[in-house]
Amino acid sequence: MIFDEFKNINLYNIDEKIKTFILNLDPETAPGRYDITDGAYVNIEEYNTKDKNLIKLEGHKKHIDIQFVIKGKERVYTTDNNNLEVLEQYDEKRDIEFYKNPKKPLNVSYLEKGKFIVLYPDDIHSPCINYSDENEPVKKAVVKILI
Repeated sequence: MIFDEFKNINLYNIDEKIKTFILNLDPETAPGRYDITDGAYVNIEEYNTKDKNLIKLEGHKKHIDIQFVIKGKERVYTTDNNNLEVLEQYDEKRDIEFYKNPKKPLNVSYLEKGKFIVLYPDDIHSPCINYSDENEPVKKAVVKILI
């Protein structure tokens, strides 16, 4: 997992087309899927954050995620994939598997404008969680990079 600020994005080995797309994304871009390269696309999503008690951990096997908020802020909980109990079996078409919330503590990252998180297949995560105690509207980009 990488959690950093956009001012440091050049420190990471991110394809130039993807980086250019991320850094030049228009905040008014409508929700939906947009292809960036043959192996990468972005989903622009709008939703309200949810309570931390509704954590549902997810993992991917075929994609790396780069997630960042365009408007609003949220928390992202993460953990490794050691000893996690599967809640919903892997769906190959959607490239997603869900896990029960483990008894071990979860790591938390506070995602707000100017920051991004890179999640690899071993980084099990639960995004879309309230930044504080209140639900709030968020507009977010999730770049999916095929590995």
